Amino acid sequence: MKLQDFISRRLVMLTGKGGTGKTRIAAAIGLASAEQGRRVLVVEVDAQRSALAEAYGIPLAYKPTPVAPNVWAANITFQKALNDWLNHTIRASRIVGLILNNPMVQVFLDATPGAREIVVLSRVVTYLDEFDQVIVDLPASGHAVALLKIPDTANRLMRTGPIHDRSGEIISVLRGPDTALGIVALPEEMVVNETVELFGKLEHILPELNVPLVFLNRCAAPTMTDDEHKLLDRLSRISELSAEANELLLAGRWDAELERATADSLGRLHSEIGVTVVPFPRLGVLGGFEGGPVRVTQQMAGALRRRMLTESREGTPA
Repeated sequence: MKLQDFISRRLVMLTGKGGTGKTRIAAAIGLASAEQGRRVLVVEVDAQRSALAEAYGIPLAYKPTPVAPNVWAANITFQKALNDWLNHTIRASRIVGLILNNPMVQVFLDATPGAREIVVLSRVVTYLDEFDQVIVDLPASGHAVALLKIPDTANRLMRTGPIHDRSGEIISVLRGPDTALGIVALPEEMVVNETVELFGKLEHILPELNVPLVFLNRCAAPTMTDDEHKLLDRLSRISELSAEANELLLAGRWDAELERATADSLGRLHSEIGVTVVPFPRLGVLGGFEGGPVRVTQQMAGALRRRMLTESREGTPA
């Protein structure tokens, strides 16, 4: 799948191992998508400390907050999503207040399989009625799989009632042609291992969920020549080097290792998963931290735009 096709889906979800930069990429996709004329909402799920707020440089809350032209962002917290759920289901504010203030409600929610997850996912799906596109920064790999499994589990366990009905509606959206999930990874062996494992789990547990892309963050472009690699090997065997020369050697070996790791990771992801891999450069190393996280988010959005422009040119008949 081309990046443009992925970004044009109405519901876009991202997950991956913690620390891979998935929140920043979700924020960047929001900026790039909005530039194509969509009203975009980017959400994170029950975040105690909002990484999405850092990516946009604007404090966020449960209610969608404007963060850029045509872009809003929000943190979907359970209690407020529950309030929305009850108001939508019961449509009587006095009764909703009595339910929320009843301590037995918490006992019921804790005992009901998937109730909390259904409430949060329900809020995500409802936002599709208000925005052209919703981009979801899901929890890290294992938690994301558990979250996405819940609607099917709840639908089977609850034979009737609002949870059964709503879980069925959520399943239809997740399995629909306008939904896609991307996995964010790093060019590191353990992260690639987990990415391959995650892809296999998703294929097995949620076979109808479209997972067409892997975003490989912090890649190193192949800039060193074969002669430069040979020179590094020769210099590495010299025991007596000046402090300055040794520092330069370490920097060169670091770059060479990152290049090899990037090439190995790209090769494994292509061969073991077989989906499109979208690489991101090491923006922080290239000056992207000037201006903080917001600047890096903007640079990532720029990288996405360039990728889509290249795709459009490659698809244009000669």
